[in-house]
Amino acid sequence: MEILASVVGSLLAEPCRALFTFLRAKIGNTLHFSANLRALDKEMDYLIERRDHFREHLALAATAGLQVPSQVMDWLGQVNRLDDRVRSLKDKLALRAGNSACSSCLCCSKLSDQVARRLGEARKLTSNAEEFPQGMAGAADPCIVRSTYIPAPTIDDQVTASRNLAKVMDLLSNKDVKRIGIWGMGGVGKTTLVKNINNKLTSPSPDSDSFSIVIWITVSNKTQETELELKKVQKLIADRLKLTLTDESMETRASKLHARLMMEKTFLLILDDVWDPIDLDLVGIPGPEVHKGGKLILTTRSYYVCSQMADHHLKVEVLNEEEAWTLFCRSAREVATSEEVEPLARAITKECAGLPLAIIVVGASLRGRNG
Repeated sequence: MEILASVVGSLLAEPCRALFTFLRAKIGNTLHFSANLRALDKEMDYLIERRDHFREHLALAATAGLQVPSQVMDWLGQVNRLDDRVRSLKDKLALRAGNSACSSCLCCSKLSDQVARRLGEARKLTSNAEEFPQGMAGAADPCIVRSTYIPAPTIDDQVTASRNLAKVMDLLSNKDVKRIGIWGMGGVGKTTLVKNINNKLTSPSPDSDSFSIVIWITVSNKTQETELELKKVQKLIADRLKLTLTDESMETRASKLHARLMMEKTFLLILDDVWDPIDLDLVGIPGPEVHKGGKLILTTRSYYVCSQMADHHLKVEVLNEEEAWTLFCRSAREVATSEEVEPLARAITKECAGLPLAIIVVGASLRGRNG
């Protein structure tokens, strides 16, 4: 008899455990119905917001000619299907609230189970979305380096240049400043200044997190108004973004560039050595009215170019006598301060008229000489 009871008990144990688990889940879903419904609403709000954001990126990716990863498309489809199911579930809940015949325990239990099930699906989709890279999974090449170091002379020991660097960094951090023009005569140190700015944004620091990507373009050509020259500028920017531009019309190329840059949360475009005003709209650079996170720095010898392309201007002045001599000594090294050479070296420094480029070149030519 004891053996029979043991056998029967063991046979009933597993079904009883399964029944207990089932009933506990049922009761739990019913008890937590209101909390689950609120959580479902919150998850769906987040998913719909992400879905709409991804849809915008899909349109931009298509315009830029970029491939959209299949997992993103699958995710969007799953969100759409879940949205339909949740809407249908909400309709049933509204019907139950207005119909006493639907308020039975069985009906409540079924709806509670559906809410719990949909909540689980929503949380899984939320988790999947958070695994996508920031912005849009796969839309931009993950191999693109955010910013690139450019070799440049340090300006840490130049008071005026350091002050100018600090001014530009302050302007970059000002959300109301979008386009900065740096101008001054040739050789005065404009390019060195912006190279130091670029490198400051490249090195690990709070400043380096300011932009999703920093794009450095050396323009240089003295005529930039022709379509051929504008296409060259387009190609240089596209190459930095790893975006393919073919022999299409200016408008098509501009549309692709515009769409690709719109996919960046923030960007800084540095145009060095601009000789003539460039129509950035024709190139495809989003304006500040459509891309709040896009900024521009340009260097030029011409105040006119600055006034046409930038909303904030900074003139780079020549070095004062003390700064010029310090830079000359750094370039020429110990020969500059030797008793025989120093008087001549100081005279040469004055002839350089405070232009850093001239001072560096002449100083380097004296390096290693002993009188």
